Parts: sequence; C-alpha cells; structure tokens
Amino acid sequence: MGGEAVIIGNPNSGRAGSKGYLERCATVLRSGGLAVEVVNTERPDHATELASLAGDSLVVVAGGDGTINEVINGLHREATLGILPLGTANVLARELGLPLDPEGACERILRGERMRMDLGVATDGEGVERRFACMAGMGFDAKVVSAVTPRLKDRLKGLAFPLIAFKVLLQEKFPPVRVSGGGANHVVPFAIVANAHRYGGDYRVSGPGLLTSGELEVICIRRVSLLLRPDIFASIMARRPLDRSMDSFCAREVRAESPDAEVPVQLDGEVWGSLPMSFRVEPDALEVIR
Repeated sequence: MGGEAVIIGNPNSGRAGSKGYLERCATVLRSGGLAVEVVNTERPDHATELASLAGDSLVVVAGGDGTINEVINGLHREATLGILPLGTANVLARELGLPLDPEGACERILRGERMRMDLGVATDGEGVERRFACMAGMGFDAKVVSAVTPRLKDRLKGLAFPLIAFKVLLQEKFPPVRVSGGGANHVVPFAIVANAHRYGGDYRVSGPGLLTSGELEVICIRRVSLLLRPDIFASIMARRPLDRSMDSFCAREVRAESPDAEVPVQLDGEVWGSLPMSFRVEPDALEVIR
C-alpha cells in the first residue's frame, strides 16, 4: 500500500496523549509503504481544519467518535478515512468491525477494504449544518453527554455514561419532542436519529445495515423512566441489545421540535445546539477503511 496519509490525533483521547504513541503507530503504517505525517489537535474543531487541508489523502483519526465527527466535517469527498479507535465508546469503529487494539487497527488500515458509507446531516434553526457518522440524540442523552466530563471519562471509562445516565434520569425532566418524517409523527420525551446500528458503544438500538441504507432510523422512547427498570438497566450496564419493541421509523429526512422548551441535541457524543433541528441522510458521502 502506497500513498500519503496524515494521522490527526486528539491528545485528550486516552492513549493518544501517551508520549510517542502516535509516532509508533505512524512507524507501523510507514512500514506498510505509507508516507505519514502526524498532527495533534490543539483546540475544539481544530481537527476539522486539519482534515480540510488534507485534500484527497488518507486521513487517519486517532481518537474517539467526537474527533471523528470533527474530521468528517472537514474531509474532502475524495479523501479516505482510517480509524485508530482511542475513545471511550468507539461507536463507528465497532460498527465497522474494526480491531480496538492499535496493532490490529494499523494492520486494518494497511490491508482493509474500502467502502462508501452514508452520513447524517443536522441543520439547526439558523441553517447551520453539521455532519454526523452514527447518531443524533435529543433530550435525555444530550443531557447525559453534557454531564460527562473528560475527567469522569478518564476515571470511569465505559461506565461513565451509564452511571451519569442513571443520575440524569433521577434528577432531570424531559419535555416532549415532536419528531416527524416519512409520513410518521411521534411526540416523545427522548428520540434518537440513527445512521448506525450501534449506539453509545456496543448497545444496539436500530436495525443493521444503516450505514449504507440511504435512510436514517428514528427510535422513539416514550417513557424515559423505563430505562430505570432493573432488567433494562442491567442490559445497559452489560452492553446487551436494548428492547427493539420501541417505536421506530425510517426516513431520508426528519424534523424535530419542542416549541415550549429548550431541548439539547448531541451528535456522535458531543452536544451541538438545541431544537428545532432537521436531519437528512447524505448517501455514499464518505469512503472509509473497514
């Protein structure tokens, strides 16, 4: 495998901040014939700027889903995305079946096949757009994301989100959200717009094959308090599939609003604005190595 590659690393994502870690990964990739440059992000959205400068090169993200989200919002259509999964949840890496260890991930970048996947696009009330790879969440999970600090991630690892979710469920209220698309119309306290089968790590909340389906799947949770039910909460802690009896529908475009309250929205695990917001699918938008 030849050509040029740039590794964009988030020094705040676990092992990426370890001295020499990214250079060791770069050495492995160079041994496979790639000319590799390593750059570190220095501030929020810096990865977007760095990706926009990479042209049609192979861009390897060393970080979690948040860093991937920044990169895909600057990536050229002709570029290819590779992933060194160093985050807490690594949803997209799991969705693509990538190894979560660095050696395996580097080998997959060198030897894996390339595929084109869909992306979701969120548009806020001001007309500003932002892409997402895996999911958008409205209400409950956006409040959880905002409450999980980098320090908590470092201390609790994969337990940070379910434990904070439990706290948010007990302390917060969840205003009704109206979601509509594809002829469906629901009013619920919590909804997920999914472009991927997995959610928040290895939980499964949507149907398989979404990355290449040309549609988004909207999962409607009518009672957030059900997540506190012992059997469901145990499934969350054990990362087993959640109840697929929840209402859901598929659509190419989705609209969400909550006229009487400010409801936050998260994209790929990072809070981004609040409702009203619309969502659409961008088919075959990204070439990625799996």
